[in-house]
Amino acid sequence: MKLVGNIDEIRFRNDENGYTIAVIDVKGEPIIAVGTFPPINEGEDVELVGDYTNHPKFGRQFKATSARRIAPTSLDGIARFLGSGLIKGVGPRTAAAITNVFKEKTLETIEFHPSRLTVVKGISASRAALIHEAYMENVKVQEVIMYLQEQDIALGTALKIYRFYGDETISVISQNPYRLIEDIEGVGFVKADRIAMKLGIDPQSAFRIRAGLIHVLNLAGEDGNTFLPREELCEKASELLKCDAALADEEIDSLVIDGKLKLANIDGQAVYLRYMYNAEREASAGLIRLITEADRLSYDVEADIAEFERINKVALHEKQREAVRTAINSGVCVITGGPGTGKTTVIKCIIDITDKLNISTMLMAPTGRAAKRMNESTGRDATTIHRALMMNVGENYKSSETPLKCNAVIVDEVSMMDVQLVAMLVRRLSSGTRLILVGDKDQLPSVGAGNVLSDVIASGLVPIVMLTHIYRQSEQSLIASAAHDVNEGLMPDITSKDKDFFFVKVRSEQLADTVVDMAVRRIPKFLGVEAQKLQVLCPIKNGSCGTIALNRRLQEVINPSGKEIKSGEIIYRVGDKVMHTANNYQLAWVKRYPYYETGEGVFNGDTGIISDINTQTGELNVLLDDGRTVVYPPDCRNQLMLAYAVTVHKSQGSEYVGVIMPIMGGSPMIMTRNLLYTAITRAKKFVALVGDEYYLKRMIDNNYIAKRYSGMRTFLTEFYGDNNLLYGV
Repeated sequence: MKLVGNIDEIRFRNDENGYTIAVIDVKGEPIIAVGTFPPINEGEDVELVGDYTNHPKFGRQFKATSARRIAPTSLDGIARFLGSGLIKGVGPRTAAAITNVFKEKTLETIEFHPSRLTVVKGISASRAALIHEAYMENVKVQEVIMYLQEQDIALGTALKIYRFYGDETISVISQNPYRLIEDIEGVGFVKADRIAMKLGIDPQSAFRIRAGLIHVLNLAGEDGNTFLPREELCEKASELLKCDAALADEEIDSLVIDGKLKLANIDGQAVYLRYMYNAEREASAGLIRLITEADRLSYDVEADIAEFERINKVALHEKQREAVRTAINSGVCVITGGPGTGKTTVIKCIIDITDKLNISTMLMAPTGRAAKRMNESTGRDATTIHRALMMNVGENYKSSETPLKCNAVIVDEVSMMDVQLVAMLVRRLSSGTRLILVGDKDQLPSVGAGNVLSDVIASGLVPIVMLTHIYRQSEQSLIASAAHDVNEGLMPDITSKDKDFFFVKVRSEQLADTVVDMAVRRIPKFLGVEAQKLQVLCPIKNGSCGTIALNRRLQEVINPSGKEIKSGEIIYRVGDKVMHTANNYQLAWVKRYPYYETGEGVFNGDTGIISDINTQTGELNVLLDDGRTVVYPPDCRNQLMLAYAVTVHKSQGSEYVGVIMPIMGGSPMIMTRNLLYTAITRAKKFVALVGDEYYLKRMIDNNYIAKRYSGMRTFLTEFYGDNNLLYGV
């Protein structure tokens, strides 16, 4: 419905995103209105579109989905508008004096005949000019916002655009709307292209083709590629833009000259976004520095291993002993193995020996949950790589050269590390620092771009120790053996009904219902745990058994009511399980236990529970699993997703009490063996696979691994010397 009224009072205003709480006088009736408003002042008239809602605490409100300013027409409205503080030096008294003289023509006089204002006592010619300038600035802002909204740009984004370009906004947008992609967060190629087409920009313009090429490379990065072969890039851009591939090829050279793209010789000509090229080369050069400038040791660890075995009442397998020897005596090494192969025992033994040798050691992992697991399993402080890099250098740590204060770094769950994270880490490690990379080479690769673990292993420049002997297995546990069977392409034992790994056969039409029932009733009862502690893992986001649909259903059963706020299609409630889905280096946090600590930076994969919602400001309070509390303003809510169900990719680095996974038909590029293997290895006590046995067998037989374009192996050998392998693999 539509509402027209005068702004009587602005109770709250967030100038960053336009979120406003105002009292609107509608024919003498005061109405509370909330929503995203353009720049407004008390006394102005507004036209709102939306609906009435009943807030549990604040009562009846008008929730505006759109709002636009209308110049006030009543004498009282004009006087209040001028005296609202909009114009410097014009308060309520001066505003009343002006309107007493010019009546309903006051705003017209200020805009077109400002010199006439001098007839008002106390207004000189210079002051009249200042009043005119201030008023016209307000008019200009409104014109720009209206122009942007006419291009179907949401009000919040329009405010961001105006703050960035100011008076040049209309000129910039009309000439080259593709500039928005680089300058304005939240504006991608699709949105900029839609604006361009509406403005009549030539579809074959260089602006459009250049933006399209960068868009294709960004999409490739989202699929894990650090570059695309030139020919493939041209083909994809031609398909997207409906232009000749030769035009795209010409613009590649222009973008290289402008420094936007970089070329490399990797099985032909590889085209990189500049930042990705720099990251991959920096990561490679840093690893070579750590390899070649390492302190040469040949320390005999046998006596220390024997002492560790005696104290901890364990017996290390020969491969574990080799891993400890290699870690202590190498600049960089990789220790890899599946579940139950004793990686944690190896880490603990390495720490024990580095302590004896006075080698200061830091423990890190790519995500908060993985760091927490590392801390719990070793009894030592462990942190995310991001947080370690932020220590003592502030928010500009990405460019910091300050070395970390340690002599060795052990990174767990290294398969999750993308090339940018590796580059940031090695930049901060002094020559001579040992880097021990621990993980499972058969896990899914990183969500971010790069093929780090695979490329490092394939380079032959780093010693690799592969742990194969399974320890974490007892007569009562089938999880580890099932994971290893799947990894080897074998069907695991799915006949058990009373152990920790089993398969529930169900038809496709009953699959979603069964998954929900297993997650909220059957498994919690069987394990004696809260449903919140279990995790549904999905191969995909869409469909009846994708994360989007299952999150809605699970939320309605596990957390059906309470204080809530709607953002787009998602309803957030206090008590909801959520996951952060982007790296946000500026988002502030507070930690109160075991000691008070503050900082900035929340990262992709961090998980927690919504602890409070401010329905007036739209802010969400989230208590992360590592004890940090984060306040999410409305413009950051899109970085939070419900996490009752997450994709297998998003689960990497996490460990859950129990895992429930739907098994269904789907693209062979998605429903793969290593996706299933990764899901099973996330479980600590229980795995339930639900679906059709035919599709389970098809996943296990499908050893498809999507090809990733990455140049790290090439750069590693280039920096060290072609074909100069140190270790055969």
